[in-house]
Amino acid sequence: MLLRLITVISLILFMLLLISGTQIDVALYRSILVFMILFSVVYVSIFLLNVIKDNHSNDGVPASANQNNADTEK
Repeated sequence: MLLRLITVISLILFMLLLISGTQIDVALYRSILVFMILFSVVYVSIFLLNVIKDNHSNDGVPASANQNNADTEK
């Protein structure tokens, strides 16, 4: 889904650059550059979100301590 969105944004940029009179090679380079930047930002964001998620799930009290607390509360 995100890859399609990034591709559509790059193609629209390419089309707009061609309509504005930019040479085709410059328009192609700019749209490829935008595609690579957007793709890398999304990829790094997903990676960092997974790292944060893994750190959050590993933090806290061990499972055995949670079980002992649950037994004492009953």
